[in-house]
Amino acid sequence: MIVDALAHATEDGKWFETGRDASVAALLASMDEHGVERAVLAGMHGHAELDFLARTAAKHPGRFIPVAGLDLSMGLNTAARTIAQAEEMGFAGVKIYPRMSGVPLTDPLIEEVVDLAGEADLAAFVCTIHRPPLPPLGRPVSDAIHQLCAVCDSTRIVLVHGGYDDLLATSERIRPMEHVLLDLSLTLTRFAKASVGLDIAFLLESFDRRICVGTDFPETSWGDVLRAFEKIGVSKGELAGAGVLGENLLRFLAPAEED
Repeated sequence: MIVDALAHATEDGKWFETGRDASVAALLASMDEHGVERAVLAGMHGHAELDFLARTAAKHPGRFIPVAGLDLSMGLNTAARTIAQAEEMGFAGVKIYPRMSGVPLTDPLIEEVVDLAGEADLAAFVCTIHRPPLPPLGRPVSDAIHQLCAVCDSTRIVLVHGGYDDLLATSERIRPMEHVLLDLSLTLTRFAKASVGLDIAFLLESFDRRICVGTDFPETSWGDVLRAFEKIGVSKGELAGAGVLGENLLRFLAPAEED
């Protein structure tokens, strides 16, 4: 089974100012073309609200795993209400956008929200890309991620983009933390020909049961993901039984999936 660990869709099909088609129809067509059975459908504040995600999942049974998007710029109370709604609506998790919210990974608000997600038995999908307009952290991203995951050890955490260009260090920091899953969405397709690509190939050999991968649709497609795997010398056949293409994520989200 192939499960896209990260995909987006919007009700009007627009994706910011990029011209990319982010409609549900386009996402489903891309999934069908590449044999993707299910996808995490992640919300993004202002673009994909909870009711749209719920309606889309209900309209296409078994195809989407809805995850609510959180706007941390609105403060803790608003985030808490969204988490409560997501729990009530049977979502699998919430996605936290530090960069888009203007809140760095080291802000105590991130820890508070991740803890709240855990209390609601929701997985916390945390974007790990730290770049402008956020100011420099003054420390490695992997260090900030380590602190977050260590403090929030009662929440299932998916590190979206896996620490991005700090992937290898991030993997070493969270290696003993069974409540953390490393996602390669976008990182794989962007850095396949860079040294990070070698790091990914290494992790697929040594850390495979704790890894998932997605498209970040409409940014890339599953075809792009497979081509990126080929660039680092890994075939789909080699991945088939490892869990990276979907089983790891489904097992990780099992408590929510069973509700």
